[in-house]
Amino acid sequence: MSLEISAVTPAQAILTVQKPRAVEQAVQAAAEAPDRKESAPDIEEMLAKLTDISATFNRRLSFRLNEKLGQVVVKVIDNATDKVIREIPPAEVQHVHERIREVMGILFDERA
Repeated sequence: MSLEISAVTPAQAILTVQKPRAVEQAVQAAAEAPDRKESAPDIEEMLAKLTDISATFNRRLSFRLNEKLGQVVVKVIDNATDKVIREIPPAEVQHVHERIREVMGILFDERA
């Protein structure tokens, strides 16, 4: 699944903001597609376009990699207050995912 940012109209951008699940799915699909290699300039260009779109709504996007999970985490931040409005996936879900991996590691280590 790919999303061509240059083809996004303001109306589509509003729908995307109103439906964060669609954003989550797009981020997850991009993270799960290891066969698709993007060059650094392409990724930087896409991030610049996303930044421009988010600025329209007085929001800032922050991308980081959760190294324990190997997942991209996106934070939506309000420019006026610098408060995190939303984190995708939520911190609680990330923590539960980390704990599940730890328990699975302990379980399989004990059986071996």
